[in-house]
Amino acid sequence: MLTASVISIHMMTFDPDGIVRIVFHPSAGRGAGQQRAENLASSLHAINIASELVDASFVSMETNATNPVPCRGLVVVGGDGLIHRVLPRLVNTGIPVGIVPAGSGNDLWRMLAHQNQHESIERIVSHFMHRREAMKVDALELKFEDDPGQIKYAVGAVSWGAEAKINAAANELPRQLGAFRYIVGLLFALPRLKSFHSRVATPEFSFDGPALAASIANIRSLGGGIRLFPAAEFTDGVLELSMVRGENVLPVLPSIGKILSGSAHRWKISHRLSSAHVETQQDSFADGEYVGTGNFDVRVLTGAINLIS
Repeated sequence: MLTASVISIHMMTFDPDGIVRIVFHPSAGRGAGQQRAENLASSLHAINIASELVDASFVSMETNATNPVPCRGLVVVGGDGLIHRVLPRLVNTGIPVGIVPAGSGNDLWRMLAHQNQHESIERIVSHFMHRREAMKVDALELKFEDDPGQIKYAVGAVSWGAEAKINAAANELPRQLGAFRYIVGLLFALPRLKSFHSRVATPEFSFDGPALAASIANIRSLGGGIRLFPAAEFTDGVLELSMVRGENVLPVLPSIGKILSGSAHRWKISHRLSSAHVETQQDSFADGEYVGTGNFDVRVLTGAINLIS
């Protein structure tokens, strides 16, 4: 078995002749994360490309850098939560980023339309072997009013209201449930859902009123493939706002199927935007992880991530 490094992941710089860092969590994918990381490392070794395994369970990814770490590329073996931990070190670095799915959601990975983890590993190896160009994808920049000096990032979505409560409930469930955690979280959270007041303001659009759920997304699905945003793209410089308006959850329940499929329904508010100011007292989750509470600004960072496709 290959030995995993226990170094800190600081700010990184692109070195086309450097090593490939493979970040994994041993519990990801119901324990498959480490094996997939080792498989990738072995495949890279077979074509004379050096790599380094980085065990995220022993690594601090929040420590500020004093000396940038050079690398040829970085591969995340895991799901959206691990990607969210690594993301701040990758924005606007030009470092190629690969994804091998081993999480409970894998919603960002689904945007690549790979059939399985084997295809992802093959494409990553081919990218480094042939020094191919990576695809530039957009990111979300978040700034919360209660922490104005801290910038946070997401690739997939930021949610507040119902989606955030469902995420919180799902995160308390065993990871062995996989993507089913989101459905169970929905069932647990649904009886307690209450409307909240929110205001969303953009240069071209505004909403001010009661809502049950709200998200601004850059990808098509949340919760392990639930296609809440079927028209979303992460390469077009545009974000998708989707809200479920209303004061009471009961009248909305007959539309739950349409809500979960991203279809039009009488309670839906949607808009395409590049930036927005959001006023809310709710908790917000980005890529399935808690990022802040209260008012925040969000904007798209066009082409901020170099993603291996």
